Amino acid sequence: MSKNSQNSDFYANSIIEDVRSRFTHEETTKFTDEEIERIYEFEDGAVVKYEWRKGGRGRGDGFNHRFTMVKPPKPNPNKLKKGVIREIGFPD
Repeated sequence: MSKNSQNSDFYANSIIEDVRSRFTHEETTKFTDEEIERIYEFEDGAVVKYEWRKGGRGRGDGFNHRFTMVKPPKPNPNKLKKGVIREIGFPD
């Protein structure tokens, strides 16, 4: 695992494990039976979007959980970039 991946995993793992002490703000932007979307702001200024999609074979959108770096932390010594930092696929 690369150092950059380990550093971005901090954010995804914080959300997965619901470590609320690491968030300064959490907002649900979409909530239906089919999907959930939340925005998390971290102490270091990073903003991560979490998306959940109801799964099942043949759905075709390729992920069940997605974590996207919307705004990298400041300062950003690990040079994290905007974009998807982790996806978790549908269980087989």
